[in-house]
Amino acid sequence: MRGVRSLSPSTEPAAADDFRRRFERLRAEEDLHPERGTAAATFEAAAQTARNVAVECLPLGIAIVMHLYPLCALRCVPLPWWSAANLRRTLLLRAIDRRSLILANAGSERAAGAHAPVTLRNTAAGLRIDGTYEYMSLAHVADVVLFSAPMAESPCTVFCAADLRGSSVRIGSPKFDGRMRLSDTCSVTFENHPVPPDRYLVLPDEATLQCNAQYQRSWFQLLLGDSYLARIQRLRRDWKLPMSVENRASLNELALLRNYSLRLLDEAASPHAVESLAQVAAAIKLGVSWQAQSAAAALQGRDDASASELRHLQRQPTSDDRILLSLAS
Repeated sequence: MRGVRSLSPSTEPAAADDFRRRFERLRAEEDLHPERGTAAATFEAAAQTARNVAVECLPLGIAIVMHLYPLCALRCVPLPWWSAANLRRTLLLRAIDRRSLILANAGSERAAGAHAPVTLRNTAAGLRIDGTYEYMSLAHVADVVLFSAPMAESPCTVFCAADLRGSSVRIGSPKFDGRMRLSDTCSVTFENHPVPPDRYLVLPDEATLQCNAQYQRSWFQLLLGDSYLARIQRLRRDWKLPMSVENRASLNELALLRNYSLRLLDEAASPHAVESLAQVAAAIKLGVSWQAQSAAAALQGRDDASASELRHLQRQPTSDDRILLSLAS
C-alpha cells in the first residue's frame, strides 16, 4: 500500500493534481472493479479492497467506498434479463470494466433540500443536465457519476450515468479540511451537460426510485462499516486502547448482522427483501458509528486527527440521528 502510506493533504492548486497521481498508484495496487458472481462474494472482494485502503488512510478508504458501492450495486441489482434496464446496465458495465472507469455517486440525504439540486431537459440528442450537487467524492478522478433527478416539466424521475469530463462540468473547492480532504469531496456543477440516450433510464414510479435508493444505500453503509472497523482495529492496536465488555459484545453483534446482510444481498430480488437489507445495513452503520465514537474518545489528546476522522461517521448518510429517529417511529 505504498500509494496510501505517503498520502498527506496538499495546498491548492496542486492538491487536485497530487491526488490524481497518488490515486493512480492506488489503482495499480488494488482491485477496484470486483466481480465474483454472487452479490455476497462481490461484496467480500470489494470490502477487502476498502479495508486495505482504510486501515492505512481512512479518508481515502471512504473515497474508495464511494466508487465501490455504486459499482457493486449497479453490478448486482436484480433486473429482468430481457428488460431495457438490464441491457443498458450490461453495456455500461462493459464500458466500465473494459476501460477501468472510476464511478462516483451524486445526490444524498446530506444534500437533500426543498428543491432538486439538478434538473434534466429532453433534447433530440438525449438529456441535458443543469445544476449543482454539493457533495461528490472522488471529484477529480471519477469518470462517470450516477444519480437520479427529475425531468423538467414532467413527473418522471430519471436514473443517469453521466460522464464527468468536458467544459460543461465544473468541480468546486474541497468540502473538508485536514486529512479528510483525501476523500476528494467537492461540489460538481453541470451546465447544459449532455447525457446520451443509452446512459439514462426513466424510472416507472416512486416505489422503484425508493427501492433503488435503499439498495444503493445498503451497499454504501455495509462497505463503509467494514472500512471504519478496519481503521478502528488498527488504531486500537497501535495505541493499545482498552476494550470494554460492551464494545466486545457490540462487535460480536455486528459480525452476526454482517453475516445476515450477506444472505440478504443474495436474496434481494423483491422490494420486501431490499427493505430488510436496508434495515440491517442501517443497524450495522449505527453500531459501527458507536464503536467509532468510543475509539475517538479514547484517542482524544493522543491522536486528535484520527479521532476527528472517526467522529465523521455519525454525520455520514444516513446520519445516526435519522437512524435513531426511524427506530422510535
